[in-house]
Amino acid sequence: MALDSALLSWAAAGPDRFAARTYGWTRPTLSLGRAEPFPGSYDAGALRAAGIDVVRRPTGGDAVLHDEEVTFAVAASVPGPWAARPRRFALLVAGALAEALQGVGLAALVVPAGGESGDAPSAAAVTPAAPGARPCFARAAPGEVRVGGWKAAGIAARFTRGGALCHASVPLTARHRDVARFRHDADVSLSELRAHARSAGETLGRAVDPREVGEGLFRALERSFGVRLVAGGLEQVGADVPAGA
Repeated sequence: MALDSALLSWAAAGPDRFAARTYGWTRPTLSLGRAEPFPGSYDAGALRAAGIDVVRRPTGGDAVLHDEEVTFAVAASVPGPWAARPRRFALLVAGALAEALQGVGLAALVVPAGGESGDAPSAAAVTPAAPGARPCFARAAPGEVRVGGWKAAGIAARFTRGGALCHASVPLTARHRDVARFRHDADVSLSELRAHARSAGETLGRAVDPREVGEGLFRALERSFGVRLVAGGLEQVGADVPAGA
């Protein structure tokens, strides 16, 4: 999370900067949205006992249990050469993710501005809720990605003067639903997660290679933003990452 915050600062410091990365987690980790209270709805003792780390994202949204998934971040100057104000930037990232999921066989679409369209099983309109009231995958918000009515990826963003950062979590297995075990409303949360979200592996009925998703995402980002991504490290973007990140 510190690294992604540094990439946002780097992107905001120039007129035409763009960086994207995918990554995994050394241990199962609960990430909290920027405004989400903690422990709030969560049992901090149960999380510690299960060996689950807790971090706070620089982006918004609600909590995600990161494990057996693809996580990615995109940081860019805005509006940049791609002429992307905040809303357009977020939609371009979501569209690229939907395209990457289509590449592995999923009929992925971006949730429209009016909420969900009424496709079963996720027919309810999105209801605004206080930060932390639900896990991320208990509902699909406009601008996120779904497959056949099921939420397939959670996307959160943050915008600063001249810069933008998007985070996304793409579950590959049902592991993301285990977040309910650590909430005070475990039964309600599990029911909502089962009703509104399904992982890529569950939908396809097979294991999904995270590298395939990541490579497809990079290609789709290149097409969406008109950039050419080159593999490299932080020394090439000059991001000032805090020690230990």
